Amino acid sequence: MKKSLFGSIVAGAIVAATAFAAQADEKVYKVGMDQTDYPPFATKDTSGQWSGWEVDLSKAVCEAAKIKCELFPTAWDGIIPALQEGKIDFIFASMTINDDRKQQVNFTHFYYDSTTIIIGPKSDTTKIDFDNADSMKGKIMGAQNATIHSKFLQKRFGSAAEIKTYDGLDTALADLAAGRVDYVQEGRSTLAPFLASDAGKDYEEKAVVPQDPIMGEGVGAAVRKDDQATLDLLNAAIKEVVVSGKYDEITAKYPELT
Repeated sequence: MKKSLFGSIVAGAIVAATAFAAQADEKVYKVGMDQTDYPPFATKDTSGQWSGWEVDLSKAVCEAAKIKCELFPTAWDGIIPALQEGKIDFIFASMTINDDRKQQVNFTHFYYDSTTIIIGPKSDTTKIDFDNADSMKGKIMGAQNATIHSKFLQKRFGSAAEIKTYDGLDTALADLAAGRVDYVQEGRSTLAPFLASDAGKDYEEKAVVPQDPIMGEGVGAAVRKDDQATLDLLNAAIKEVVVSGKYDEITAKYPELT
C-alpha cells in the first residue's frame, strides 16, 4: 500500500513551528468519513462502532496532534460541501488528491496510495483495452458514485459501456456477485476482502488501471481552503505518526494492506 514517496513525509514535510502547540480551547474536531462501509479502511459493526485501518490511523493522527476528534459519517457525494459549510473540520476518508478537488479544498501530504484495479468473473475472457472504449461495448461497469473510479470509467468507457454508480462499494459488489454488473473498479486493497470471500471466489483481477490525471496523487486529508492552521496541524501529526513507527504498527494489523 505504501509507495516510496512516503519517505518524503519524513524528509520533506513542511511543518509549522507551532503545529503541536497546546490547544487553547477544548474544541472537538469533527472528522468527516464516508457513512458506508469501506473495508478494510472503515467498517461499522452491529452496535454502530467503526473500526478499520483508516479509523485507527485517524485516531493516531488526532492523538499526535493533541486534539479531540469525533468521527462524523457523511454521505460521500456531500462530504466536500459538508466541509465547506463547516459541518465537519476535516475529511479523513480515502479521498484521492486530484486537480478537481484541489480547486475546492486543500490537502495534507498523502498518507497512502493503492493500485487501482478492475475485477470481473473468472469465466470472462474479454480483454479490457483502456484506449478503446468499444472493448467494453455492451458491458455494465460499476463503481461508487462521485469517486475517481466512476469518473474514470465514464471518461474511458462511457461512450460504449453502461457505467452504473452506487452509494456504497458493498452494493456494487453485491450487484457483481448477482450478475447485474460485469465489472467493478476500486483500489486493490479495498477489493481484497471481497476476492478472498466466498462471495468473491468466482471473481478475479482483470486489469490494472493505468495512470490518469483523474486517478490523482494518493490519498490525503482535506481541509477548508481558509484553514491553514488545521492543515499544518494534520501535516505535522501525520509526519509524527510515520516517524514514531505508529503507522507501521497500525498497518501490521491489516495484512491485506501490506
